[in-house]
Amino acid sequence: MPVEKLLLSKKESAAALGISVRSVENFIRRKELPARKLGRRTLIPLTALQQFARRDHETRSVGDSDVA
Repeated sequence: MPVEKLLLSKKESAAALGISVRSVENFIRRKELPARKLGRRTLIPLTALQQFARRDHETRSVGDSDVA
């Protein structure tokens, strides 16, 4: 019986959300997506990805900076 993963890598999370790994890293850095470090790996809980996917997110234009 296959077991559903509870934690996903940044690459798996990006694929699940249909975004780039860099975007996942940016969301983690901005604390919009929780992540856990296990050794050298950064893993994102599946439940956090599901909650993240249900939220509304601010849209940004290309060239917008993170500097406020």
